[in-house]
Amino acid sequence: MIPKDILRVQKLADLDLDYDALRNEFGPLSTLAAKVAGTELSEVNLIDNYTQWTVASSCNELSQMNREDSICNITIQEDTDFKSRVDLDPRFNQSSFVSKEGYKFYYGIPLKLKDNIAVGTLCVGSKHIEDMSEAQIQQLHIIAKQIVKQLELKYELQKAKQLTYDEKLIKLRLAHDIRSPLSGISQLVELIDYENITKTEIKEIVDSISSAAAGILQLTSDILKDDNFDSTHVDEATFTLESLGKKLTDLCTPQAKSKGISLSINAESNPLKFPKRNLLPLVGNLIANAIKFTQLQEQVEVALTITNSEQRKILSITVADSGIGMTQSQVNSILNTQSVHKNGTSGELGYGMGLLFVKELVANLEGIMSIESEKNIGTKIQIQIPIVD
Repeated sequence: MIPKDILRVQKLADLDLDYDALRNEFGPLSTLAAKVAGTELSEVNLIDNYTQWTVASSCNELSQMNREDSICNITIQEDTDFKSRVDLDPRFNQSSFVSKEGYKFYYGIPLKLKDNIAVGTLCVGSKHIEDMSEAQIQQLHIIAKQIVKQLELKYELQKAKQLTYDEKLIKLRLAHDIRSPLSGISQLVELIDYENITKTEIKEIVDSISSAAAGILQLTSDILKDDNFDSTHVDEATFTLESLGKKLTDLCTPQAKSKGISLSINAESNPLKFPKRNLLPLVGNLIANAIKFTQLQEQVEVALTITNSEQRKILSITVADSGIGMTQSQVNSILNTQSVHKNGTSGELGYGMGLLFVKELVANLEGIMSIESEKNIGTKIQIQIPIVD
């Protein structure tokens, strides 16, 4: 995968978008684009490592498809736009978009954020028109800019939320870490042996220590009593095992069904909440990778659990497939941060960076990743991420 593709997938992960939730936001803009262009179809698509996600459509259909099967996969590589008479273009005239659905015209605009990285497209398609006017094209670019602005606002909001959450978390940890030893000091003062010291000296020492301890304990209490800390905002930025499992089921089941693969996502019953940060792209990439390299009619199993270590709780994510597997040499290459290029079991193109991208996300979350794989038997990947109790 070329460097721009890596940056684009990372940018989507930083956005940490819930694709299901974007329909209401981008749907009206998609409908407007179709009216401006005079076409039957208009879509807002986001494209990750493996998949094109149609998050808004003038046909009101949310869908997904393999990245390599999409015309928009070409659009994201263009500087400004991409136009084609797809019924006459040998690259596309045999695709279902033309042969089954009957489209003959396509026009797409890459959605580029400030760093010039295209994360998706605004595209239109028609079964009857063969071109558009310059005025129509200019108006479509205005709509695309509005979509980009909304994505950039989401990115800034995501960064602000994470910064706020991290700051609150630091304060809470600091307060709890200080409270415990100081409480111990206060208890120790009460147990001082008075035999070898005068009562006056004891009183002076005890008064000084108690005064200092009381002052610091009050300070930590003030830190904990933050009236501006709205727990509802934390809830919005958290998952439980159940909610993470449901979201992954909603997003990944269509990919599995399209290939005739049984996808099982089992989430342990546990009410503990943990930060959402990058979990959807992390686990989603693992599942997409497993589906890609698993034969038709076989299975992919996902397990989500929380375990206790000596000092904190651990989110454990296991993705196992009965696919084509890897050699130990290929596993070592991934663990040593080298790309492994393979095509999927249905001919899907291998971009060579899916697991490397997951490995980077895991490292950013201070987690660890292990891989067990055997050629023609399958692969089992386990992720362990520390979470705050």
